Amino acid sequence: MRIYRGAMTTTSEDREKKTYIVRNEDSTPRTLVIEHPARPEWKLREDGAKPEEKAAGLYRFRLGVEAKKTERLVVNEAKPLYSQYTLNGVTNEEIDLLLRQKSINADIEKSLRTITAQKKVVADFDGALKDQQKAMDQIFTDQARLRENMKALKGSAEERTLLQRYTKQLDEEETQLDAIRRTKQDTEVQQKLANSVLQNMIQELQMDVTL
Repeated sequence: MRIYRGAMTTTSEDREKKTYIVRNEDSTPRTLVIEHPARPEWKLREDGAKPEEKAAGLYRFRLGVEAKKTERLVVNEAKPLYSQYTLNGVTNEEIDLLLRQKSINADIEKSLRTITAQKKVVADFDGALKDQQKAMDQIFTDQARLRENMKALKGSAEERTLLQRYTKQLDEEETQLDAIRRTKQDTEVQQKLANSVLQNMIQELQMDVTL
């Protein structure tokens, strides 16, 4: 397992076992040549039989069998499997899966959990910024409606009262806008800081571990 420059690469193996069973009914010992397919990406494992030779697309194994005996030839193969994750995108669910697969250890888990926790901090600020912008947009829409209504007023006593009410409402909304703008500016500063911390965590995390 390797972590470098924001990317995590895990390596595992897909394993297969093939057993050839041979019975010699003859009264004398026999030696057989067993051909086994040599597949791309698959390699013979050390804990299995060793071939006499490798031809085009084939392994050839020799198996001696005594008279009236049964022998087995076990061929063990493995194919490397690689998975890559970006630390910016890794989730707690993926970390849980990697733990169950024993693709990471406790130290790696701790480092990854720290990153996902910081990602949540950034995401919370992002959500707050969206909510603040939504509130501002709602006020802008309401102000546009009020101004259109004010244009339609003719000047009667009743309309002058309505105009005063609209004007007061516009003033109140401007006050709300100023407050939201200040809060949003503070949130933007905190979001940038939190994201900077996150990116530094990701770039500084480097591991090369054999599990």
